[in-house]
Amino acid sequence: MQFFIFIDSHTHLLPSMDDGARSVEESEQMIRALSEQGIEEVYLTPHYYSHKEAVDKFLSRRTESYRLLKPILDRYGMKHRLGAEVYAIPAIFNYANLNDLCIEGTDFLLLEMSSPKSTPERELRLIEEIYSRYPVKIVLAHIDRYPFMLKGKVFKQFANLGVYMQLNLDFLDAGLMAKQRFLKYIKQGYVQFLGTDCHRMTGRRIPEVEKYRSQLVTKLTSEELGNIY
Repeated sequence: MQFFIFIDSHTHLLPSMDDGARSVEESEQMIRALSEQGIEEVYLTPHYYSHKEAVDKFLSRRTESYRLLKPILDRYGMKHRLGAEVYAIPAIFNYANLNDLCIEGTDFLLLEMSSPKSTPERELRLIEEIYSRYPVKIVLAHIDRYPFMLKGKVFKQFANLGVYMQLNLDFLDAGLMAKQRFLKYIKQGYVQFLGTDCHRMTGRRIPEVEKYRSQLVTKLTSEELGNIY
């Protein structure tokens, strides 16, 4: 069986930033778990809510959290890039640019759509507005959470905007129809990023990779897996 290596593009490893890792110690446990499962690079993407916090304050908190975590990342040889999971709400238009919220060294903006109960029309309008104002490339976070993304015609509307797509690995725990639909999107080249969306060492959002990797390599070809960063 081939060993599929990818970037964990969605994590909440930075300590005391959001509802993710509560301490440096828990962050280290999560990093160790990811490293032991073959993850070599992570994106550090704490939640950012523009209607709750000024971007400068968020970036200051992120800098301090990263200062505490960097020695541990270095100790495990874990490559990493700072970023954010930006909540899709019009308050983000209060800022002249979104560069500091993009994945470090790129113009990728990880965008969390407002709610699984939202309408696709609302999300499409907001994405179009972002693209009209900012020179970013939107990566839609955990598209597996939104029931409307299972509808082929609706999904194509998002794809036609040129957005990138990120799936949480636990989409493989979904029902058969949903799992097959998202695998189809990978096969068609619409999904470029996978992530654990790991938050803690206990509960539902743990840094689990291996069981999902083994499923992916049996269901997808090397060429199809090659679409993933």
